[in-house]
Amino acid sequence: MEISQRPWQEISIDIIGPLSRLNGIDAIVVIVNQFTKMIRLRTTTMNILSEGIAKIYRDDIWKLHGVPKKILSD
Repeated sequence: MEISQRPWQEISIDIIGPLSRLNGIDAIVVIVNQFTKMIRLRTTTMNILSEGIAKIYRDDIWKLHGVPKKILSD
């Protein structure tokens, strides 16, 4: 992945889990800004769907940084 020229233009999204369950939470969504390597973390569950990831992005990232040009996820 090439390094972007501005922050939050290219991001990667990944889910870490399963983790030990606590209050119904057993995973973490990790969103990484490829320019500065700044990360945002959000707790979730392993059974989250793509719609849930999109809501996390909308509520936690988009309102602060806008829409990226490229999103990398596995």
